[in-house]
Amino acid sequence: MSDDPQSVGQSGHNGSGHASSMLVGIGASAGGICALKQFFSRVTPGSGLTFVVILHLSPQHESNLAELLQVNTKIPVTQVTQTVRVQPEHVYVMPPSKYMVIEDGNINLIQPERIRGGHSSIDMFFRTLADAYGKDAVAIVMSGTGADGTLGLRRVKEHGGFAIAQDPVEAEYDAMPLSAIETGLVDLILPAAQMPDRLRALGEGGQRLQLPKEEEEKQEERQSPDPEMAEVRAVLTLLRQRTGHDFTQYKGPTVRRRIARRVQVHGLPDINSYLNLLGEHPEEVPALLRDLLITVTNFFRDRDAFESFNQEIVPKLFAGKGANDQVRVWVVGCATGEEAYSIAMLLCEYAARLNDPPRIQIFATDIDERAIMQARDCRYPHTIALDVTPARLRQFFVEGDDHYRVKKEVRELILFAPHNILRDPPFSELDLVSCRNLLIYLNREMQDRTLATFHFALAPGACLFLGASETAEGIP
Repeated sequence: MSDDPQSVGQSGHNGSGHASSMLVGIGASAGGICALKQFFSRVTPGSGLTFVVILHLSPQHESNLAELLQVNTKIPVTQVTQTVRVQPEHVYVMPPSKYMVIEDGNINLIQPERIRGGHSSIDMFFRTLADAYGKDAVAIVMSGTGADGTLGLRRVKEHGGFAIAQDPVEAEYDAMPLSAIETGLVDLILPAAQMPDRLRALGEGGQRLQLPKEEEEKQEERQSPDPEMAEVRAVLTLLRQRTGHDFTQYKGPTVRRRIARRVQVHGLPDINSYLNLLGEHPEEVPALLRDLLITVTNFFRDRDAFESFNQEIVPKLFAGKGANDQVRVWVVGCATGEEAYSIAMLLCEYAARLNDPPRIQIFATDIDERAIMQARDCRYPHTIALDVTPARLRQFFVEGDDHYRVKKEVRELILFAPHNILRDPPFSELDLVSCRNLLIYLNREMQDRTLATFHFALAPGACLFLGASETAEGIP
């Protein structure tokens, strides 16, 4: 999980009575033009939706994609050639030889990221879409080869948006939608022609449910209980009975909104209707659990924080230790492993400069057993090159046809295990606890209890690495 940013996209797109303020990013590659034509043939005026198309294009040729799509829809289609202010009910198309990002309500062009093994234009746009539009972001992955879009789609889901994939059976090339689906985070798997109607329904559902913005959630926490919280508690009770996971100590407004997203996905009128669906369709329970957990991260996330960590904290972890000692680290809420491997790389780099370095032992835990399995598998798409330097890719990874895999000598430093910080006993005699973007989801009582657990687990003079929005003010 992570902070849900204030949505730039919702600041002005709904003021004219449109049904939705959502911005829909559509990523495609080989076979994507046919899917895009089918999609836009069903897009009609009046939805308020804005669309941005990111298609892998040859830099050697001019693109006529905007003209092709304009034939299929009555809303304006424009190839972006310079910075443009986003308007509702428009389609914006990426040009050849450039990547697009969105910030402050503008689409900007940037030079492409040159990565080994494939494109990263879809991931790049989806990440900025998530940061700019938050819960009003939609990421769609259509036909294509490779895995571009998968990492960006994770970011969109983390920030409360929606993830949709083209049905792989329909897709001319199924690798990209399958890669997205394998994350377990995709909300809807649909033929391209069915997506516009579902998008309109999602937008109308958001208006009906009146989901609070982040600042409204914070105010809501300080006020009287929400009448819908009784229904939310009933959902959480059923979830605990079916899965053993207890979310009652998580912040109520955040949990409510994650549940409301499932209400939207199913086109239901309210949470009570969703409670009935949960009782009648057991397969929805793990889907809800995944949406509540949203175990998403990336390598060296928050680059400035990791730079400070590397310069100021890593040397302290090794100070006074020799070959007979250990550097002991616990990564709490490790998700699919990227943060644990990031820390391991930095520790390995420092240890390589020492004559008699201590052994490195990293414990990495998460409540999500599916995420732990992915972390142990340690296979990541080529687009991690957006976050990992070429030198580190060469040193710490083995490149496969469609992925990078962490080298054995790094994997062996880390013990991945399922663990619930609110219930299970901690590790001990640690030099470092890294717990980033978890405390923000817990109520104050559980924050204090978790910090007390860290105090017990850490050796004297050890370090605690928290997220940018978190503090250790409750630590004893």
